[in-house]
Amino acid sequence: MTRDNYDQFEYDVALSFAGEDRTVAEEFANLLINKNIKVFYDEYKAGDMWGKDLIDHLVNIYSRKARYCVMFISQYYPLKKWTEVERMSAQVRSFRDANEYILPIQLDNTEVPGITETTGYRDLRQHSMESIANLLEQKLTQTKRQSGPPPQSHDLRSGNIPSTHHKSDVQ
Repeated sequence: MTRDNYDQFEYDVALSFAGEDRTVAEEFANLLINKNIKVFYDEYKAGDMWGKDLIDHLVNIYSRKARYCVMFISQYYPLKKWTEVERMSAQVRSFRDANEYILPIQLDNTEVPGITETTGYRDLRQHSMESIANLLEQKLTQTKRQSGPPPQSHDLRSGNIPSTHHKSDVQ
């Protein structure tokens, strides 16, 4: 996936994971990079992050700069402060935008606050990492084929209420 001129996202995907799951996340990041998918993986951006306010930086990435957020859900994920920052930022984005944003990958049976049982996920115990990377590549290809601006927010507090009227209906 190369970044098109109309693409408003710096990253196709941002990875969120606990440090104990770094090996899995890095393997997945490498698979995506080999597919020319733009990935935010913290170690790839260590120089950029050096000296920055990391909370502000991560909130910006997980709430604005990635098309999707892949969360590696494990027993460690809900226990970490950094993953909490990433998850909460991703949930704000998910609440604000009409399209799916959080793409969970289960590493075990852990439940994470805010990630409901009805959210579609991939389970690494049942699917290979390569098959999940291929599925993400297909999802990105399909999403990028859709033309036009990003979907309008459905956050009613913002005042952005999708109109049911077309301009041609207004006289």
